[in-house]
Amino acid sequence: MEDKFEVVFLGTGGSCAYSGGDRSKFGINTPCVAVRAGGETMLFDAGSGIVGFAGLEEYHRKHVRLFFSHYHIDHVNGLLFCPHLFDRGKCFDFYGHASNGKNLYGIFNGFLSEPLQPVSLGSFTAQLRFHTISAGDVIGLGGGVTVRTSALSHPGGSTGYRVECGGKSLCYCTDIELSRHTGDSGLMSFIKDTDLLILDAGFEDGEAIKGWGHSSWRECAEWAGLAGARNLALFHYDFRLSDADIETMEQKVKAVFPKAFAPFDGMRITL
Repeated sequence: MEDKFEVVFLGTGGSCAYSGGDRSKFGINTPCVAVRAGGETMLFDAGSGIVGFAGLEEYHRKHVRLFFSHYHIDHVNGLLFCPHLFDRGKCFDFYGHASNGKNLYGIFNGFLSEPLQPVSLGSFTAQLRFHTISAGDVIGLGGGVTVRTSALSHPGGSTGYRVECGGKSLCYCTDIELSRHTGDSGLMSFIKDTDLLILDAGFEDGEAIKGWGHSSWRECAEWAGLAGARNLALFHYDFRLSDADIETMEQKVKAVFPKAFAPFDGMRITL
């Protein structure tokens, strides 16, 4: 079993991969985070950031686990451009919740079809296996790796993931409206004492719009503090933010929760 528990932020932005030329430091890719621990390679979401997975040679095992928080376009729009999905020697296990009466296979069979896409699921030559999960499921991956799940407040639903291995943990909780979880002991228990908490910080303080399914940086800082998280990574940056805007947000968050940071596309950290 590998001792290293490493995280790579491949895509940290949200909604739209757009830049007016003033966001070169942090990048504009939509959500994707790569994790390796206990001999497992895991990906969380398949936004445009997943294209960068091809450059992570030490992550290139035959078997990859791909976990979806949900299926809005910014979280799946990189699938067609991930070359490993067209490699007959690879196997991908997809995990995600059911939606609108469709299981995980049905969701992607509909997304990867005309008129939305020029290809079908059959165009991928890697072996694909689909696992429809429910919030609260605990997934044992072997190698001492456990993935726990939790329901998050977001239009259409979203799933949060907690990866545990070798006494370390990572919580991936993007696209969450934290104000709807006030007093939610279940979510607090889910993220409690994690080594790295990745939280949706799509809004400026006091500007979160009810029902949109996103949170403010202050809410993230407050939850991280209450949960006793060791580190907080801001995530799902609004596409209209510049490098300077994100740097300013990072400083504001640090004043509330000093162990917070604003990751950039390509950033690596070891837990």
